Amino acid sequence: MSARAIFFSFFMIFIAFVLEHLPLPVVVDWFQPAWVMLCITALVLFAPNVFGLWLAIPLGLMMDVEQGTLLGLHVVMVTVHILMLQILYRRMFLFNVLQQAIVIMLLIAMQQLIHYWGLLIINGDSRPVLLWMPAFMSAILWPWVYTVGYKSLRRMQH
Repeated sequence: MSARAIFFSFFMIFIAFVLEHLPLPVVVDWFQPAWVMLCITALVLFAPNVFGLWLAIPLGLMMDVEQGTLLGLHVVMVTVHILMLQILYRRMFLFNVLQQAIVIMLLIAMQQLIHYWGLLIINGDSRPVLLWMPAFMSAILWPWVYTVGYKSLRRMQH
C-alpha cells in the first residue's frame, strides 16, 4: 500500500469523525448517517488484510471518548461491523452498489441495535430510538462514499 493511500485513509477517517460529530438540530439529528462506519466499510473492502480488526480498538475508543459512553461499547460495535464485513468480503464484490447498500443498511442497523442495548444495560436509558433512520441514510450515502473512498484508493494503488 502506498504512502498516499495510507494518508488518504487517515484523512477519510478524520473527515468521517468530523461529519459524524457535527452539531445538528434535534429534528435532523435522527437522520445523521454513520459516517465512521461507512468509512470503515470502504477501508475494509479496499484492503481487508491491512484494515482488519486491529482498527476496531483505536477507532472504537475514540468514538467512546467523543460520545462520552462507557469505554468499550463502540469497540464492540466496530469489531462486530468489521468481522461481518470480513465474512462478507467476497460476496460484497459480487453485489452491485444497490445490494451493497442494503447490506450496509443491515450492518449499521445491527450496530445501532448493539449501541441501544449497551446504553439500555449500562444506563437504563429506555428512550425510544429510531434504529432504521441512520442505517437508511447511510445506505443512501453508500454509493457516494464507495465512489469517493474506495475508487480513489484504488486509483492511488495503481
